[in-house]
Amino acid sequence: MHFRNLNLTAPVYFLTLICACCFFLSGEIPVAEAQCCIPSFENQIETEHFVLSWTNASSHEADNINDPQVVKETAGYLETAWEKLSRLFGRAPYVPPGSSKVAVIFHDLDCYAYADPPEGPIELNSRVWMKMPSIRQSTSAHELFHKLQYAYGYKTRWRPGEPILWFTEGTAAWAEVFVWGRVTRDCKMENMFTNTGIDLFDAEDMALPFWIFFVSGNSVAPRDQLMVELFERCEEKKWDVKKALFDVIRDAYGSADSFFFRFALARRSCFWRDPGAQSTIYTQILGPGNKDLVAEIKEYQRLRTSAAGALN
Repeated sequence: MHFRNLNLTAPVYFLTLICACCFFLSGEIPVAEAQCCIPSFENQIETEHFVLSWTNASSHEADNINDPQVVKETAGYLETAWEKLSRLFGRAPYVPPGSSKVAVIFHDLDCYAYADPPEGPIELNSRVWMKMPSIRQSTSAHELFHKLQYAYGYKTRWRPGEPILWFTEGTAAWAEVFVWGRVTRDCKMENMFTNTGIDLFDAEDMALPFWIFFVSGNSVAPRDQLMVELFERCEEKKWDVKKALFDVIRDAYGSADSFFFRFALARRSCFWRDPGAQSTIYTQILGPGNKDLVAEIKEYQRLRTSAAGALN
């Protein structure tokens, strides 16, 4: 672990050490990737649920947020996500013991954002934040959803014995759509349709279509409450997520085998079944370039079905 700027305030310095230790011990990311460089933060704003800190004076230009309005807008996005998620789940995102608000910091990262470990801040990539405004809303919802996962005991009380990125990243991608109707990367929506050989349990955040299917977001009457039931069941099962998922599927849809078979068919054709006006969350899902991914996938499946019919 190294620091680009040792002029850290005491809380930020201590927070950095905690984050570093937890990253290394968790095994979530390689040591080389964990060598983050957190600058000192001379700017800060507080909202009802968040404390956002940033710099515009780092010697490493990629750390800097030069427009404070960007931070203010982000604070609004986070508060909107907090309100929508806590209203659906009836539970607030995780706030570490001894804190009353979630810390959010902006600096240079190797990815869009981090929200791991549970006691650490939400870390947002300053450089990307300035250059790609279209990902700010969806990334804010995605990272806050990780905090909600922690509130249900993930990594705070139980650690699954195997990787579950298809679950943790996949449901966080669902939160992007639920809160904002958009995603940070097109591939989260596209890849499970263009490559039907991708296994759900290897899909990571590209498992998003499964989670839309799980809450019937592709049909007339979405059942978002099923996501709440799933996380409550995860908590009951001490984060045996497959057992929890299969239980909820059986309760809601009947046979789990039949449900997965229907999902496999829907990946090939007719995924969206003309959802009605009441399901506007899922009728249009935008990518970072504002492409309508629902319309694109409908057309892709139509053309593939037509081509298959021509061959027969």
